[in-house]
Amino acid sequence: VLLMGDAAGHGMRACMSIMSLHTLVKMIGSRKFRRTDVFAAEVNRHFCRQSFNQQDGSLITLLYGILRVDRGEFTWTSAGHPIPLLQDRNRGTVVPIDDIETAGPPLGVDDGFKYTSYKTRLPPGSRLLLYTDGLVEAYPEGQMDKQFGIPGVADTLNRTASRSVDETLGSLLDDSNAFTQGAGRHDDTSAVLLERSG
Repeated sequence: VLLMGDAAGHGMRACMSIMSLHTLVKMIGSRKFRRTDVFAAEVNRHFCRQSFNQQDGSLITLLYGILRVDRGEFTWTSAGHPIPLLQDRNRGTVVPIDDIETAGPPLGVDDGFKYTSYKTRLPPGSRLLLYTDGLVEAYPEGQMDKQFGIPGVADTLNRTASRSVDETLGSLLDDSNAFTQGAGRHDDTSAVLLERSG
């Protein structure tokens, strides 16, 4: 099971949102959800009903996925979270595993929203990148329109395709930060990189 979340904003409200999500995931996760869409809907329903969320309008993006290593298959649901990227190291391509429209709304928007689950096949030798928007939205000071973006991520992934997963992740974070020309990333950044052998 792979789960990644990101609270909107900064400070105490964002902290409370993540703490609430953490508690909900632990509580709900004990039920062994096999459907990613049902899990996202259940977490969203509980999150929407938290009293602080109703007052402050807190939002969290969430990506929840189940990886079947035996099948090379990733089943996933996005609640407003960036769509993972699939790298085909044999072809030198890096593309989102689906269209951005497949992402439902972030948690906290609509307590009755019905999320959708999707399946993505991971070919032998491929890599799958899950990330928060802080990675791609890195930009030099005062140049918000000039972001590292998916092209920057793709360049780094292709340049480091023969390196280990750990080295590639390190390069990805280093390159994203270097792109800011010393300003540093303006948002928190998380990334998970998986590789299928073959």
